[in-house]
Amino acid sequence: MSELPALTEAIVQDLVYASCKTSKHEITVPNCGSVWGPEADVASITKSRLGHAYEIKVSRSDWLSELRQIRGDSQTAKWWRAHVLANAKERAEETAKMHAAGSNCCGLVPPNYFWMVTAPGIVQEGELPDYAGLLEVVPYRFGNVKSHGYMLRQVKAAPRLHRVKQLDNQVMALARGVTLRYWQMRGAA
Repeated sequence: MSELPALTEAIVQDLVYASCKTSKHEITVPNCGSVWGPEADVASITKSRLGHAYEIKVSRSDWLSELRQIRGDSQTAKWWRAHVLANAKERAEETAKMHAAGSNCCGLVPPNYFWMVTAPGIVQEGELPDYAGLLEVVPYRFGNVKSHGYMLRQVKAAPRLHRVKQLDNQVMALARGVTLRYWQMRGAA
């Protein structure tokens, strides 16, 4: 077998997309902001309108930086996301009630599932937040072009954070993300 390419965020995004496609997710978009606030490395919504957010870390130093931000005192985008995910059920139910009452508030339903996607050993024992699942990228000896010689292995299932379905405006945000990616790629060709 030939040597594997260095693991990059783009390769991991390809693997996450392939997994979402296999699981029959309706829309999957890389580097998508505005669906849940801070940009997701990959955002996906299923036919039943459950949201999956994927945060990719390809180095230990990148992961440690993430940990400092989510556990720190500074209210960065990563800190805010961690706070929302830790309280996802209450936030989702509150937002759903406001929308059901006819409010066009700016509230967002958090993703139903949140995944960290890393190479093996990047996330150490006890470091993974309770709200997150963990997928590791491992070599796949029967690799193909799509997987770049890698595959995803589930280390910890992401807990279902809440049961509220994603709102219309969030589904449209993902659709806009797909549209943007298409026109950017077309313009670059």
